[in-house]
Amino acid sequence: MPTITAKTSGTDPAVLASSGGEALHAESTSSSVAAVAGFQLDTTDTSSGAGVYGEARGGGAAVAGLQTNPDGNGPGVYAEAQGNGAAVWGRQVNTSGNAAGVSAECLGSGHAISGVQMNPASAGAGIYAEHVAGLTAGFFRGNVIVTGDVSFPGADCAEEFIVKETSRAEPGTVMTLIDSGELEPCETPYDKRVVGVVAGAGPLKSGIVMGRRHDRTRPRQPIALVGTTYCKVDAQDSPITVGSLLTSSSTPGHAIAANDPMRAFGAVLGKAMAPLASGLGLIPILITLQ
Repeated sequence: MPTITAKTSGTDPAVLASSGGEALHAESTSSSVAAVAGFQLDTTDTSSGAGVYGEARGGGAAVAGLQTNPDGNGPGVYAEAQGNGAAVWGRQVNTSGNAAGVSAECLGSGHAISGVQMNPASAGAGIYAEHVAGLTAGFFRGNVIVTGDVSFPGADCAEEFIVKETSRAEPGTVMTLIDSGELEPCETPYDKRVVGVVAGAGPLKSGIVMGRRHDRTRPRQPIALVGTTYCKVDAQDSPITVGSLLTSSSTPGHAIAANDPMRAFGAVLGKAMAPLASGLGLIPILITLQ
């Protein structure tokens, strides 16, 4: 086979191929080298040129890799990064489109996407996802199986409920159920309709929020039902100490110490985790509806 060498000192391509069929076809009978190899030789940090570049102006793929050996273990496409960059990076730049930056399908019994962190000393994730606006970073249609621990930075388990007025349902507000099925701030002491506290007050956020709806035609708020959350409390008539059982009060959206055991049955909201000697305040509580 002849050897062809092409070199240019400018920005024009060293080799330009154009055809109605394959513009470039390469084969290798070696078991250790590629049929086509591309090297970007500029070693400066500011270099942004690719070793191999593909562009499609029709409906096909810009770059395609196919592993045709049914007994082979080699990938269709292999990428490796020895610096600080990503081995594979995909970007969808159509801001009005809904296609993925990276998409994978599997027609066999394996995984469509598999991520394994091979450094035992690293705290990096096998698969990492982030939404820059703090919205949904991961969406799963189907079951999810976890063989290890599931950790949440938040401190309570909340559920979204329809509220009568969002302006009166700020985080930390004690909420009660009304006949329409909506929630509103409590206004009655020892109210057995007490449901929970609007989540998100102070430094504590929810770990889990259930019942989220994409339809926002009716106002909804996450209500902390289990765990630790910050709550508005009223200690004007009776001080609140650590461990005090709390119930609804006549001060809208606030809890008071449940000092009457007979009235407290069925109306306990939770247990105080910090004291308040007098006045109105915001303290962490452990939600324990009973």
